[in-house]
Amino acid sequence: MKQLKLFQYPYDRIIFLLIFIFAVVFYLFNIEFSDLWSDEVYTKSMIDGSLQEFFDKFRNDLHPPLYYLGLRLFTSIFGLSTLSLRLFSVIGVLSTLLLGYIVGQKVLGKQGAIYFCLMLLSLPMLASYAHEARMYTWAAFTVTGIFFYACLFMKSGKNRDLALLFVFTVAAIYTHYYSMVAAFVANTFVFLYLLRTKNNKWRYHLLSSIVAIVLFLPWLSLFIVQVKKVQHAFWAPAVDFNTLLSCFTIPFTEQYWTTGYSVTLLILIYSLTVFTVYRSFTKSFSGNSLALWLALFIFLGTLSVVTVISLFSQPILYSRYVASLVTLLIVPATIFFVTIKARWLKGVLIGVIVLLGIKVSVSTFCFSYGPYKQTVQYIATTYPDIHKVLHITEITAGPMMEYNDGYRLNHYWLKANMSNVDAFTEIHQYNRPDEFLQPGEKCCVVQFNNLELNKENLDRVLSESRLIKTDTVTDNKVKYGNRILVYLIEYKGN
Repeated sequence: MKQLKLFQYPYDRIIFLLIFIFAVVFYLFNIEFSDLWSDEVYTKSMIDGSLQEFFDKFRNDLHPPLYYLGLRLFTSIFGLSTLSLRLFSVIGVLSTLLLGYIVGQKVLGKQGAIYFCLMLLSLPMLASYAHEARMYTWAAFTVTGIFFYACLFMKSGKNRDLALLFVFTVAAIYTHYYSMVAAFVANTFVFLYLLRTKNNKWRYHLLSSIVAIVLFLPWLSLFIVQVKKVQHAFWAPAVDFNTLLSCFTIPFTEQYWTTGYSVTLLILIYSLTVFTVYRSFTKSFSGNSLALWLALFIFLGTLSVVTVISLFSQPILYSRYVASLVTLLIVPATIFFVTIKARWLKGVLIGVIVLLGIKVSVSTFCFSYGPYKQTVQYIATTYPDIHKVLHITEITAGPMMEYNDGYRLNHYWLKANMSNVDAFTEIHQYNRPDEFLQPGEKCCVVQFNNLELNKENLDRVLSESRLIKTDTVTDNKVKYGNRILVYLIEYKGN
């Protein structure tokens, strides 16, 4: 079948250039709107300090080091600001877009590469994490690279494709543990496919997989430390139907809520997925079945492995981590557009999906995690004689410490089972309130949105104190902002 003139050289490059320029503007929109939230401040604390301190911090972290190393290098050049921290995540999305166009042409054709890039733009989850100083966009980049080069190697058997599959596999292993599982699942698929097709290249692939495992050995001791820490305590809920369902729905929703736009997008994407899977069993389906089944195998296989671990060990299945695999969910829709002949239907569906995806993404760009900076200012101006702030959860501890400059506030923490507060050395940690509060001394206690986490600590402090006043600080950057409760107490003693 002849390609549409619209996608013939050099028009496909012009189309991609327009998509890429739009993507740069789109992902930079409102990038500094929200306060840095707990995980982002934690990221900042991880890359700050000497190189020895940097590696020592991984004993309290739960991630591989590659993202932090890249961000540390990036911020050493561009500074340690909110913009530079989040800009590195934007570069992760843009790199995935480039990968989708350049390498995607070899797997999906020129039309398919353009469709894949448009579907990437329509992924609200990818857009959301482009605005967070976390490793998820780069994890998605590595998994996307694994997918494309696995397809190429299975089709061509070229050593160059195997070498690049190896590079992306090692990068995935060292970026996030979900992308590590995805790398394992993908390479298992490749190995079994080579054996099934009696391709002698399975020996080279097995060798490259062994070398990838060997390259992980230097990290093994810290990995074991992190695994033990997870076994002690982790924030992921027990596996149930809703937990599993959210892994499939959150990629296309506004994350913390849903609207008619995101529900429509969700239905459209999965309808195209089901239809494409059905068509893959028909004779009229073109030669894209390998890419289709690889994408589904990696996504479903990764979730299956993580679910099994969660059922027989500590739960680690969490919808947020699906961001590492999210690009695989758009592969069926991309293949649908490559294989469908009705141009008008193709144009309508692509237009609707892109518009819906952008609409949902813009909503997440206007979401605020605050009001951390606002709460610090409120306490400092409303209670100028109060200098001690006690945090009930880590959600307020790190961010309020981040915006503490210029205010004479000291931040305190009562130790809890699961916390990343150890990363913030400026926060004073104690086991009991009487270790830092004297009878008759006044203090402010902060709680995020009536969050039940560590509520026993709040109950203990209030039971040992006289509650003078309860204030509510509501994020004024948005219409329905998050709230932080501020308890003004006078400590009586135990």
